[in-house]
Amino acid sequence: MTVQQHILQTLTKCGHYQLTEADRTLIEKEGLESYIFQKIASKQYRKTKLDPACIDRVKHAIHANVHLQKPLPILYFQGGYKLWRFPTSPEVDWAEFFNLAYVLSYIAPIAAAYNPGITLSYYIHTLLPEKHDNLTTKEIEQYITSFQTLINLFLKYTPTNISIRIWKDADLYGRDEYFATLDEVYKEAEKQYEAMTPERKTKYKKLGELNIKWHGQEDWTKLTTSEKEEKIRIGGIWELAGTANLHRIDHTAKGNDKILLMTVSTPQFINIGSTKTSVTKHWTGFGVLEQTENGYNERILSPSQFEKANTLPYTLEPIHIIPLKNFSTIRVYPTPFSFTT
Repeated sequence: MTVQQHILQTLTKCGHYQLTEADRTLIEKEGLESYIFQKIASKQYRKTKLDPACIDRVKHAIHANVHLQKPLPILYFQGGYKLWRFPTSPEVDWAEFFNLAYVLSYIAPIAAAYNPGITLSYYIHTLLPEKHDNLTTKEIEQYITSFQTLINLFLKYTPTNISIRIWKDADLYGRDEYFATLDEVYKEAEKQYEAMTPERKTKYKKLGELNIKWHGQEDWTKLTTSEKEEKIRIGGIWELAGTANLHRIDHTAKGNDKILLMTVSTPQFINIGSTKTSVTKHWTGFGVLEQTENGYNERILSPSQFEKANTLPYTLEPIHIIPLKNFSTIRVYPTPFSFTT
């Protein structure tokens, strides 16, 4: 199979699933709700063990929606930007393509058995990156627009009982209201941060520094060393605020009628990573293919992995499927990576 054929097959087939005899037997013996839960909790997709609170939430959401014969709402939380360190920024690249295909293949078995289907929402933080990463509103809008174009392409081939939408924080909150809440959340996170061990602080500072665009909405390139260190410290606190205190920012996570997905594990969220082979966040990652004996692996590289990958041989294969600037070619590496980090 050529690379072009692999990409086209991934695009057109990822949302489709044929129920097996085992599926039908499970539904008949244990019921549709049990079947849906087992598919949602599948070890084939989730990267970590489900927290008891998450199990309760998922079962409640399944029952509440199946009882009313409503589409099952699934929310995937993510940042609203492409990391500026990649040449593809500020628009989506193969990382978002692979993630969409992966999530659709995850939910396809449910849609195949449950006629009301699924509403898949990418809940995207578009306001936080302005404070968190020093990004411009224009860059964030470019990312969202390109992501929507990519979603529209997938929808051409997706079963009619699966819908995909972008749901932005800016759709729910006024800017003044949201940033006022962010200030409160930041103060809470700062207290948590100051109580951390030096090792934990270092972890969050590295995350904060990774995302900061020094020449962004404001020019921070001319800051002194101590001023830059303070920006990095603040960036680390924003990283904490955007995860540990997510419930304070986003009312969407409240109520037990929605299933929540993310690339990391929390008590309420299912950690499914970003692809079968990757846990790197797709918006801070770079998508490539790895050649295998049986075809290709879809890999999302972290920034540090991307740097290493730049030193390795690869081919640049032409693709003529997706009308966006980052999709005319794709990197194909001759063997799977063996990254340890």
